[in-house]
Amino acid sequence: MKENTKTGDSLKDLLGSNIKRIRVNSGYSTEEMAEKSGISVPFLGAIERGEKWPSPSTLSGIAKGLDVSPYELLKPENSASRNIQGITKKLVNDISSAVNESLKMIISIEEEIQ
Repeated sequence: MKENTKTGDSLKDLLGSNIKRIRVNSGYSTEEMAEKSGISVPFLGAIERGEKWPSPSTLSGIAKGLDVSPYELLKPENSASRNIQGITKKLVNDISSAVNESLKMIISIEEEIQ
């Protein structure tokens, strides 16, 4: 009986760590991710810590918010390429935001000059 509990606990831990890793690599705060998933911040935190198990619909909402399949949230992480992909996605988002902000500033300066 204890082995099943340990397996269940380890699956919750795996789910929680995958959600947190993907969330962080995607550049989302806990608050942003909870809002995207339609759940509360404390509940998301409990899931990420492996303390709570989400319903199938909640799991689907989290996966959708992270732009991954629910399977990816339950899949053991053993590939550095996934981390690289997440970091690359965050970097591209950060660069895009910086370019957009720079363009806004340039347009603002041009409008002031005219």
